[in-house]
Amino acid sequence: MRDPRDLYSFESMDVLAAVPREGLMLVHALPGLVDAGNSCRIAATYLRDQLRHMKLVSFDIDELLDYRGSRPQAVFDGLSYTSVDIPSLSLTLMYDEADRPFLFLDGPEPDLQWKRFGQAVIDLVEYFEVERVVGMQAVPMAVPHTRPIGLFAHANDPSLLAGESSEDEVGAPDRSVGQGEAPAGSSSHPAGGGPDQPSEGAEIVVPASFGALLEFELGRSGHPAMGYAAQIPHYLTRTDFPAGALALLRRISDATGLELPLVDLGDLTDAATGALQATLAQNAEVRQIVTALEEQYDTMREDQDGSPMATTMDLPTADEIGDHFERFLADQDVEGPDDPRRL
Repeated sequence: MRDPRDLYSFESMDVLAAVPREGLMLVHALPGLVDAGNSCRIAATYLRDQLRHMKLVSFDIDELLDYRGSRPQAVFDGLSYTSVDIPSLSLTLMYDEADRPFLFLDGPEPDLQWKRFGQAVIDLVEYFEVERVVGMQAVPMAVPHTRPIGLFAHANDPSLLAGESSEDEVGAPDRSVGQGEAPAGSSSHPAGGGPDQPSEGAEIVVPASFGALLEFELGRSGHPAMGYAAQIPHYLTRTDFPAGALALLRRISDATGLELPLVDLGDLTDAATGALQATLAQNAEVRQIVTALEEQYDTMREDQDGSPMATTMDLPTADEIGDHFERFLADQDVEGPDDPRRL
């Protein structure tokens, strides 16, 4: 293997010197062949738009991507090409709403040199003395959009999942992605269970993502790593689904203690859901599919012990609920008690 350090370069030594080396979290979003609902891409773009950040490390994308398999987008104005959008893969220093720093790795999932790129990330985890690595993923599932979004939880250390609330646990209707009995270096158990309560489901084999390899290799190197996979309605896989991004960022906020801005993304989710409901109202065939999925979901919900995978449900945080309630009251005050719109 060629030196993994040749895959990346630092942006500024002055900035690197100022990066704190205590309690750093590393969050990664590396969407690959399947990013259901574009959830990871939406989450990454949202964090960049909302949080103060600066680039620390750039990776040599030419070494990692097969452009024939994932072609860049080019803009053609009828006479000439005005731009070609070559993707980038970088490690960024971000600050949450409490001004707490964390690292964010995002970009397309590499097509090539997974082991070398994985070792490069591990080198950076050790260089920045990262405390925990948390990843996100979104997968299509036979679930309805009218129910709370389920998330598969996984980790290379069972104790990382011990903090999951048992009240959020729910059985998953399918086993297409997630963890059964995990291989060495990775583990999973039902949300709300402790480290001495591993999942006892049948072992399953699934196509690996780079995030799976990274979590596994981090475990072998002694670094805690975990992640969440949001279960996105399969009929919305190719549609922007902000609710998936919101579910992932809520869980990542819980797992890392980071104060991520979620209210604006909640508003975007509400607007997208309203538009989706209006669209479905005009399509009887799709409504029938959603109704059938709702019945299946509710039936499986009654049997929460049937899933071998750690699955939690996405629910609004107290801050989000409070913010929406305050804005509701403010709208009522503006309209006034005699406003004809209230009659």
